[in-house]
Amino acid sequence: MQKNMTYLQGAFILTIANLLTGILSFVYRIFLSKSIGAEGMGVYQLIIPLYMLFITLVSGGLATSISKLVAENKAKGNNFNVLKIIKVSIIMAGLWSITCSILIAFNADFLAKEILKDDRTLFSIIIFSPAIVFIALAAVFKGYFYGIEKIKIPAVIDVFEKLIRLIILIAMTNYFIDFGIEYVCAGAMFAMVSGEILSLMLLYIAYRRKKIPLINKMKTDSTLFIMNNILMIVIPLSLSGAINTIMDMLDAALIPTQLIKAGFSKPASLSIYGQLTGMILPLIYFPMIIIGSLSTTLIPSAAYSYASSNWIALNKKCNDSLTIASIIGLTATIAFMMYPRELCEVLFNCPDAEKLLFWCSISCVLEYWLFVLMAIMNGIGLQKKVMESTILNILIMVTCIVVFIPIPKINIYGYVLGFAISTLAVVLRCLKVIARKTPIRIDYKRCIIKPIICSIPMLAFIGFFNSYLVSNTNFKYNMILSYIIGFIIYLLMLLITGTIKPRQIINVLSFRVPKL
Repeated sequence: MQKNMTYLQGAFILTIANLLTGILSFVYRIFLSKSIGAEGMGVYQLIIPLYMLFITLVSGGLATSISKLVAENKAKGNNFNVLKIIKVSIIMAGLWSITCSILIAFNADFLAKEILKDDRTLFSIIIFSPAIVFIALAAVFKGYFYGIEKIKIPAVIDVFEKLIRLIILIAMTNYFIDFGIEYVCAGAMFAMVSGEILSLMLLYIAYRRKKIPLINKMKTDSTLFIMNNILMIVIPLSLSGAINTIMDMLDAALIPTQLIKAGFSKPASLSIYGQLTGMILPLIYFPMIIIGSLSTTLIPSAAYSYASSNWIALNKKCNDSLTIASIIGLTATIAFMMYPRELCEVLFNCPDAEKLLFWCSISCVLEYWLFVLMAIMNGIGLQKKVMESTILNILIMVTCIVVFIPIPKINIYGYVLGFAISTLAVVLRCLKVIARKTPIRIDYKRCIIKPIICSIPMLAFIGFFNSYLVSNTNFKYNMILSYIIGFIIYLLMLLITGTIKPRQIINVLSFRVPKL
């Protein structure tokens, strides 16, 4: 019988899928912006945070909780309980999301006029209200596939859904372009809803075809017990997600205001805020495509090992993941710190953002570690600690924004300071919780020291080779070539020192499952 892929193979597939969906989403936004202009995009951007907030409240943490519970019961061999978890989850998610959808639809006028302050968002709110039902139900099936480690199914469906969404968007925009911005935005929302319906249908068909086999009859947990287990995971994660979403909204109002207190004009403060949130942070978080995929597959995999008391496997998975986070974090830090001005000029046509990029990049390793540590904690049932860590992170960030940004000599770097302090504080807290409450023991030599030592030759070579090309040749792509060769040297050093092994790379790329 064919075994399921490892969580690293699943993370690799999710990374590819996320890159493809990211490209399709980027094309989606480019087409929409060219069709409706800056004002139209402003209206569209008013809707999206509200849309994301409701999605978080309805389905935030749902896929994570399902994947964890499915993996735990799979480890116990109780397939009957797995299917019961899915049935109970569908009923819970369906009832909750339908209730929220009805409330949104009936209060669409209030949300448009009083919350978003723009009547043109009314149609879009009405249209997106049913989407949250399909998203919540789809999250249940995605959680099931993550839990049984069949990652390719939701990954392929996600790419296909984004492609269909783009096609429908083009059709809707061309049809409604003469009717006004509000109708085009509503058409964009209709495209999103259509994509979610298609995604749910395909996930359901795949679930019916890939339903876990029922062999030996086993006793199942009571419905109330399953509901309690789901809620114990979903509620903290949903609240954490909602808090983060609200924090993003708060940043938009708070940071420009604090910059004005520091002596900047309103246009200048908005410009600096735009550099931070529209250029620097998206670049810093771009490697999260890999880290996010790794975290998604790590949760059920860690839950499986934890439920079966396989501490050797659990420790290996956690240390492997943290090592990957260090490698990617150090690569990103070096890439961003070496030539920040050139990167900002090439990518954003804004060389003035170089200092922001330089200082923000220092926290890359810590930020990526934080995501992995929270995934580990979610996998072993420490959701309350994750929520507490999220709240601590936000409290430190808000304090730094309020206290440091108004100081003229610090200004926007108060945010950078808060970013570093909050991430460090939460990482240390997570490490303390994991050490105290779990049998996980982190190999700091492999996870931190070796990647740092291996990164030194990369750092030296990039600087030397780039300077040589600039001084002795007219080659236009000197920086890109220097980065590529530097990263190859880094990979070789990682292999030589045994930080990563050739067998691991071959297994991931070939999707060959190693023997247990």
